[in-house]
Amino acid sequence: MNTPSPANPIRVAMLARVVYPLHGFGGIERHVGHLVTHLARLGVVGTLYVQSTPDGRRPSIAELPALADGRWSLSMLRYDYTSPLLPPNGILGRQINYPWYSWQLGALAAAAVRRGDVDVVHSQGLCASGYGYIRRHDPLLRRVPFVANPHGMEEFRTPDWRKWLAYAPFRALYAYGHRAADRAIATDACTRDDLPRYLGVDPARVAVVPSAIDVDECLGLVCEDLRATLRARLGLTESRPALLSVGRLERNKGFHILIAALAQLRNELPPGWRWLLVGNGKERAALESQARAVGIADHVTFVGTLDDAELHSLYEEVDLVIHPTLYEGSSLVTLEAMIHRKPIVASAAGGIPDKVFSGRNGYLVRPGSVEDLVEKLRAALAHRARWPAWGDESVRIVTTTFAWPVVARQTVDLYRELLG
Repeated sequence: MNTPSPANPIRVAMLARVVYPLHGFGGIERHVGHLVTHLARLGVVGTLYVQSTPDGRRPSIAELPALADGRWSLSMLRYDYTSPLLPPNGILGRQINYPWYSWQLGALAAAAVRRGDVDVVHSQGLCASGYGYIRRHDPLLRRVPFVANPHGMEEFRTPDWRKWLAYAPFRALYAYGHRAADRAIATDACTRDDLPRYLGVDPARVAVVPSAIDVDECLGLVCEDLRATLRARLGLTESRPALLSVGRLERNKGFHILIAALAQLRNELPPGWRWLLVGNGKERAALESQARAVGIADHVTFVGTLDDAELHSLYEEVDLVIHPTLYEGSSLVTLEAMIHRKPIVASAAGGIPDKVFSGRNGYLVRPGSVEDLVEKLRAALAHRARWPAWGDESVRIVTTTFAWPVVARQTVDLYRELLG
């Protein structure tokens, strides 16, 4: 095993399935892309393992800056063995594709460790299972530290019994893979007990390393021309306060709870108020029907999907961000809103209580409670004069705890602790 030093940098095998922007724009995709980029800036080298794209395209250096100086390399594996018969990322498709992909991933990482090419193995999500199994049966691999990050573990949080049954294989894979790791990462201090509870991980092996946001990238996406276009398109010039929610239009995001709460507050809100809902999903028709039924449809705009530049420009045009989710992982949406100096009203779910503090940068709400959401929105509206100060506090929280340079350094410190 390499002794880390400037001349002998830490060498990491990063096991993932997707990376931004090659495979999309989701939370894990962004996490992997930013993590590798910021580790490279700290002198860490390694190989990033991800799934191949259907067209075989490889990313450019502009897309993955970590590849720029050759310190990181990219290994792409086949993931989809089900198309065109099944959606590859549907519940059944994932049950076929993920175990085999994770096994191939684990075999490649194990071979690299046996060659002496790796100092740390670091997995993302379900990718821990294959390597975890191989490692349990090879004492040589156990000499090299293994770090595993399960992320949001949505499979453990769904209230839908049908999904709960369908997700059973994924829960087994999660638990097995992360129990094999030397450290399993909790992405928020308030959720560290979830890993022993859901995965059976020894509490002594849980390390808290937050999910992070790239502050410069987010703010750099803001465009004045886009802001003006969005103001005109969405009728924001005279609409105040402008409230914003962002997320997939699914039941677990709690937007039906927010519609019910806004209906109760409609006589207390200023005449020009507007709620913008960014995102698409299977609940859109039901949410539109609900807004009409409770009499607030004239104040609600279903924006649909926006690209990154549009979304970050829109954050600059609104006054308050509301995230009424029923369950959550670390919540990238919350961090995005905070870096744009927005006060937040959000559910006390997942990692949100590590980011939103009642009376400091917004209010926390009991998940699923219309009454509590009404009360907290009423309190936030009563303190509109404090919103700029709450926005400043949001920025301070992000830059001191959830910015990538801070979190990448914590990750390297974790590697060094295990290597020591």
